[in-house]
Amino acid sequence: MSLSRHIPYRRCIGCGSRREKNEMIRLVRNASGSIGIDTKSLQGRGFYLCSDLDCLNTASKKMRKNAFLKSIDLEGLRAWITRKKGKQEDGE
Repeated sequence: MSLSRHIPYRRCIGCGSRREKNEMIRLVRNASGSIGIDTKSLQGRGFYLCSDLDCLNTASKKMRKNAFLKSIDLEGLRAWITRKKGKQEDGE
């Protein structure tokens, strides 16, 4: 019997697709109520997005209805995703 390592999957709040956790961006609301990008292991309530601007745009439409999600700096998040994609393309 072979032992396989468990791979956690998460669902994108934008497109609803399930992907491996390490392929997603996690946004976290901490105890003070501010929301940030989880680059390590921040504690707090979080949700996941694909590293795709289309998913962010879809999620932003949903965010308008949710008070928790309204406080996100969408332009800052778009810039971060664009920089991250640029680094990934340079590394390939």
